[in-house]
Amino acid sequence: MLIRALVILLLVLNLGVALWGVLAAGPAPTAAPVDIPPGVERLQLVTELAEPSKPAPVREPTIPLDIVQCAAFGPYDTAEVASAVGKRVQLEGLVDGEAAVAVLTTAVRAEPGRPPRSWRVLLPPLPSAAETDIVAKRIVAAGFKDYYVIRDGVDANAIALGLFRNEQAARARAETLRKAGFDAAVDPVGAGPEEYWLDVGADAAFIAEAVRSQLGAARTQPIDCESLAPSAGPEAVVVGDNPAAR
Repeated sequence: MLIRALVILLLVLNLGVALWGVLAAGPAPTAAPVDIPPGVERLQLVTELAEPSKPAPVREPTIPLDIVQCAAFGPYDTAEVASAVGKRVQLEGLVDGEAAVAVLTTAVRAEPGRPPRSWRVLLPPLPSAAETDIVAKRIVAAGFKDYYVIRDGVDANAIALGLFRNEQAARARAETLRKAGFDAAVDPVGAGPEEYWLDVGADAAFIAEAVRSQLGAARTQPIDCESLAPSAGPEAVVVGDNPAAR
């Protein structure tokens, strides 16, 4: 009987402890908000971060629908001259016979000039003819027989050391001279200056040859209107190699 009484007492005590724990437990304390100093960003949980925004799609430049025909005019000596002509025809339009054609956009484009016919190797002009003669004697003593002393013109007192149709051969000759102690240079001969062309986009068909004189151009050639996409801009100078504009 004593053991049974002890077991019952233990059960009553356990139930009392459990009941006290349930009644004593209150709502979970909430953390007080903490003031964040100015300029310090609040930490964000991963779940709070928004999905990264997708980059906007890149749109390729398109040709304005109003452009009907394009043509190139030139060559002009400078980009400034070509640009001035472009601004003028955008204001005046093109006069094709009795019809007036509006110019919607223009672009100035640089083209390589005429390629050189040959390359020459020479020593740059020296201060006096006497110094040139002294260097010429040194050239002969070094074993170089093919030379010519220039006495007149813009290259007076220079020493020509060969004329070559091939640039590589000219540079090889200059390198041999430099190794011998002579400051030889390679210059192109017969190269034309860079040319500038004006690309024009109009809102109607026109005869390019008929309006060429209005733009003060010696030649005209058709071009692809894609070169006049909005990204080019009316004042853009694009360096390229357009065989049509030669």
